[in-house]
Order: sequence, then C-alpha cells, then structure tokens
Amino acid sequence: MRIRSAAALATAGLLTLLTACGQSLPDHTEDELRGQGEVSGDIRFSWWGSASRNERTNAVADAFEAEFPGAGVKREAADFGNYFKRLNVQGAGRNMPCVTQLQARTLGDFTDRDALLPLDPMIESGAIDVSDIPEAVLDTGRGPDGKLYMLPTGAAYDALMVNETLAEEAGAPLPAPGYDWEDYIDFLRRADAGLPDDIAATSLRGGLPNFFIAYVQGRGENMFDGNQLGFSKELLTEYWQMWQDITEEGLTNSPAANSEEPTSPEAGYLAQGDVLSDNRPGNALTPAQGTLDGAGEGQRLTTLPLPGGPAGPGNVLITSGMAIPRNCGNVPTAAAFIDFWANDERSGDIYASDNGAVTNTRLLQRQLDDPELPDLKKRELTLYQDIVENDPPIVLYPPGYMAVFESAFTRAYDDVAFGSATVPEAVDTFFAEANAGLAS
Repeated sequence: MRIRSAAALATAGLLTLLTACGQSLPDHTEDELRGQGEVSGDIRFSWWGSASRNERTNAVADAFEAEFPGAGVKREAADFGNYFKRLNVQGAGRNMPCVTQLQARTLGDFTDRDALLPLDPMIESGAIDVSDIPEAVLDTGRGPDGKLYMLPTGAAYDALMVNETLAEEAGAPLPAPGYDWEDYIDFLRRADAGLPDDIAATSLRGGLPNFFIAYVQGRGENMFDGNQLGFSKELLTEYWQMWQDITEEGLTNSPAANSEEPTSPEAGYLAQGDVLSDNRPGNALTPAQGTLDGAGEGQRLTTLPLPGGPAGPGNVLITSGMAIPRNCGNVPTAAAFIDFWANDERSGDIYASDNGAVTNTRLLQRQLDDPELPDLKKRELTLYQDIVENDPPIVLYPPGYMAVFESAFTRAYDDVAFGSATVPEAVDTFFAEANAGLAS
C-alpha cells in the first residue's frame, strides 16, 4: 500500500478528531505487552520526510510485508511540521498509528500524556532486539521514568561545517581534535585575517538552540531540571555575550544578513561559499557540497565535532525512532515491524541512513563497507561513530521543548542581536518565558 494523498490524510485526520475523542484503550494481555503473538493483520505506520525518504520508507515496509505475508502496513506521511500537528491531534484522540515515528526532542510531549507503551518488556522477550544498538544511543529513547518508549533507528548530530578550501587559502589550520570554544574563536580570528572582506568567518548563531546545548554540555551543566531550565542565567549570559563580542569584532555576518539566509542547509550561506564555517546538521554535508559544487569554485567542505569544554565534548545526538502507542490494537505486529526496521539487512540497505546514521552498528558497518559509498557520506557516518565513542551526554527534553524553548530562545537572542534588549534583559525575559511555558 502506498502513502495516501495529502487531501485524503487531511480528511482522515478530521474524521479521527471527530470520532476518536474519548476512544477507549485496548485491554492488552501480558503476552501482547511483551510483543508476543501472531504477526498478522494490519498496522498503521506514520513518519515525516521528503519524496525521496517516502520512497525508501515504502520500500522497507514492502520488504516487511513480503517477510510476513499475513501482515499489512497502512502508511501515513507528511512534512515535519504538519506531521506533528496531525500527531498531536491523533494523540489527543488516542488514535495514533500503531508504529509512530518520533524524535527525542518530541518524545516528552507523548510520555507526559502517558500515550506510549514501554518497549522494555518487548526487548526482554526478544520480540525487539537491541543488542547492536550502543547504550548511549538507546538511552535517548527513554522517558523520565527510565523506561524505553522510543527505539532509536536514526541518529543525527550537529557539526561544525567548514569550507576547508577557504580556510587553507586564509592560512587558518582547522581546529585540532578536542578543541574548545576558545580554540574555535582563535580559529575564526586567524581565518578572518586572511579572508576576503565579503566572506564572514562564521554565521551569527547565538540564537541557535543546538549550538547552545553543546556549550552547556561542555560546561557540565544540565539543560533541564524536570520541566524547568537546568542551566544558570550566568551561563546563558556568558554565552550570548560571547556572540555579541565576536560580532562586534567582525567575525560573524550581520544580524540582517543572517535573518535573510535560506533555511535549508543546502541553500545556506555556507553552501553558497559566503561564510567559512557554521553549525550544520552532520548529514547536510553531502547536499551542501552539491550546492557549492554548482557554484563552480572548486571548494570543498568538511565537518568537525562541535566545540567542547572543561566538562568534555559538546555534541549530543538527535535521534529519531519508533514508538508504539497505548491505543495500538496489534502490538505483536507493531513490535515485529520495529524489530525488522532496526535489524534486518534489507531495511539497512534500503533506507541507507536517510534520517541520521542507522543506529544498528552491524548495519552501519555494512553500509560503510560498501565500496560504492561516496566519500562525503562516509565522512558523515564516521563522524557519528566518533561522537558515539565519546559517550555523548543524554538530554531529556521536557514536553513543549520545540514549541516553547526553541522559539523563546531564538526570539530572545534576536532582541539582543538587533539592539532591542541588552544581554541581561534578554536572559531574564527568556528564563521567565521558557520556565512558564515548560511548566504549563
């Protein structure tokens, strides 16, 4: 079965809202909660992605149906923003798909309303095998109670992406392994001295939450304490003042230019050759290089881990994965589908780390061993391996993280960048807004 049209999904979502309100939950048996039973019957499966990702996802689902002829996968897809809007409606109506794709940053929105089944009993029974998934990766799918509610299947990360050609021409060696924020700023200064006047050493990223998360981890503070901010006002003040200082020093592009940048990494200033370095998703290296190649300048990009600090590396993993909601009436088939996705070689070969590096180390190595794997994709995947080997810290994102924290953080720093507020004023405003929103 192919994914349904947007119009059909919209109609289905409306019907779901109208008919599922107050829908009772299935009375699961102990065997079902352990994922044990016949793998047969239909399950619904939902995910987000582009047309190319939809094609790969459908192919994996087809392979599962071929493996289990008595089972069927009904499919629902949407772009990222619309996906979670629809999923929130489905969650409120207790009508989420039997296999629901989530992201670690959104997991708290659903564990908070007790919408998901813990996967631990299914792992204990052998219905879902996690033996090839590193513990640091697996733990990103846990809720506040320590139970596993999402099986991570793809692991993304942010990286420092650098135009290596421009750095060489500017006489600025790339930061050495284990570098910190002071080393990074020294690199920007050396590069700025040798760059053309119309190329900035870095994009202005004081308002990018993922960059700040790396700063917090490197300093050894916590991002969150339950449903409240876990780091100090002093730390955020220090961070935003650092960005103000390097902006005044001329190491970043202007706030106005930054606000006009295309949002997709493959179309941003770094990909156009207009800045030397930036915080970009690690899996954006290949498309960004493609854009840069189109400019015909013969320049090459590379990626490095984000800066660390006194407490260690700054990188955290941003995982996506699969969950089973409490309203699922066919848990054995849902568990079998998740296990197939996470462990079957056909799944790994077809999906090919399309939404972050495949978390199964055996499938990842199989991909890396492919002689036809492009060098840039190999760089993306090996950097992920390096980050995992350093045992990245786990961030437990509270409910409302993306809607509350990210928007408030970006908005508060914009006030600083455009001169509407001082750093201390913006910090106070952000803390009040974020803590109130996360607690609600």
